[in-house]
Amino acid sequence: MIDYRKLGFVSEKQHTICHYENQMIVEHVVTREGFNDLYSILYQKRAPTHEVKAEAYSHKNNFFPKAVQQENKNLQRKHFQSNLCTQNGNMLESRATLLTNSSCSIGITKQNKSDEAFFTNGDADELYFVSEGKGILQTIMGEIDYVEGDYLFIPKGISYRFITQSANHMLVVEGKQRFGIPKEFKNPQGQLRLDAPYNHRDFRGPSRLLNLNSNENFPIIVKKNGELSIHEYTDFPYQVVGWDGWYWPFAFSVYSYQPKTSSVHLPPTIHTVFTANQLCIMNFVPRMLDYHPKAVPCPWPHSSVDCDEVIFYARGNFTSRKNILQHSISYHPNGIPHGPHPEKYEESIGATRTEELGIMVDTFEPLYATQAALLIEDKTYHMTWNTKDFL
Repeated sequence: MIDYRKLGFVSEKQHTICHYENQMIVEHVVTREGFNDLYSILYQKRAPTHEVKAEAYSHKNNFFPKAVQQENKNLQRKHFQSNLCTQNGNMLESRATLLTNSSCSIGITKQNKSDEAFFTNGDADELYFVSEGKGILQTIMGEIDYVEGDYLFIPKGISYRFITQSANHMLVVEGKQRFGIPKEFKNPQGQLRLDAPYNHRDFRGPSRLLNLNSNENFPIIVKKNGELSIHEYTDFPYQVVGWDGWYWPFAFSVYSYQPKTSSVHLPPTIHTVFTANQLCIMNFVPRMLDYHPKAVPCPWPHSSVDCDEVIFYARGNFTSRKNILQHSISYHPNGIPHGPHPEKYEESIGATRTEELGIMVDTFEPLYATQAALLIEDKTYHMTWNTKDFL
């Protein structure tokens, strides 16, 4: 994804006999696109195949992973107030998918207790944005400490769980193909360019191996084709003593992002941070605003006729919106123009800096709201552009 990393013990040469602490070690190769793309090799005390039970898994949360699309009968801009979502518990219990299509999904999780079971997403890569909270992301490749402002990227097929140290409020995006660093940020050798908005040092992989021993049957919950199954092993199946490769989970702080500025307002694509197939993620971070003497720092009204736009408002006073609360999510579908509230457009003139923090997701396939989204929708939002002063 980013570069080559190594943690713990690896053999002198891959695919050869190796021993660790007088025990023969098994290679576990994790690959993308068959054996033709990125891979990592995990060195384990045993192969992770000793299941004793595999069956469908059901739980009380109706909003994940089966996110039923609702028909977009009324083409409107929408505002979802994620603070109104009352679900909590562990990750699976608190997670709600709000918007979805065939290539991605966008949702939230409001986790207030640690996970017991590990979770594997067999459908998609996952990107969490930690708007509130802190804890430890435990993965089969090691542990990552996280805090407010961190992105947490978990590649498809990598088992993980959250150990929470305070209540978490996160945005979560699933991307089914090619999730990662935009290719234009890299030189032909794969190194991040000097003009990229971040560098290799900004990405934190696992800092220590997972030390988890279990003498009891151990469950792992897997999502595949939108269904959950539970797989039980005689003990924890990923006794990893080391790994190396290009395929690994990481954390990246939004505060490490280096924003670009201009004399006049530029499109939000200059704030791109990650991309995937049919998906682009941008972040609006505290930054200097446009500096032309006649600049209008607020975004111009626009018709992005080939993409839907979603913004998660993490914190700050947003330049373009009124009456938007922390953790609000706006959804502006293609087919109708959108842009700033009229008052905000003129109010922005003369501003030199913004402290806003928001995550924007553009999808190039129409999104559909789910039942979970409609339960927290502000149904007056579409008409809030129609103010008396601007009729």
